[in-house]
Amino acid sequence: MATRKVILTGIGEWAKVFEENRDLEGFEGAWKECEGACVIDMILDEANMKLLATSKSMKKGSPDADGRGTRVRFHRKFNTGRDWDSGAPVVTKADGSKWNYAEDGTIGNGSTIQVTLSVYDTSRKGIVGTRLDRVKVLEHLKYERDDEEVEVISAPTAVTGGDNVKEVMF
Repeated sequence: MATRKVILTGIGEWAKVFEENRDLEGFEGAWKECEGACVIDMILDEANMKLLATSKSMKKGSPDADGRGTRVRFHRKFNTGRDWDSGAPVVTKADGSKWNYAEDGTIGNGSTIQVTLSVYDTSRKGIVGTRLDRVKVLEHLKYERDDEEVEVISAPTAVTGGDNVKEVMF
């Protein structure tokens, strides 16, 4: 089974690539049995999508809603039972120094990143795996939490005065 290394550059979004912020559940609990996964969405231009396709990765992505390219999600299972393909990917700054999550924080949406992927043939005919190995943050945009006040809407409750409903409260 051959493995190909692919390096892509694009826009990072929803980066959960550290042990501290990994996706513990996944869609419909997909990551529960492996203690979560490190995931990142990446918006790729046409040239980087061609590189991905040339690697024989099965990742196709979907058009970005803002028209910036193709959105593709890459992941790395946190615990596969093997040390060589488990845990968080290596995350570095543009200068190559290691990213420290406690000091440097979360990678904000819109940051320019470079990922290194392993694209590998599997024992199942026609199935090619793609694993996130490294993330390099070329241009960091600070993660900003949306702290707007959120209006809470709950199910209506009836306020009664005897047998008649007098008003409905939300």
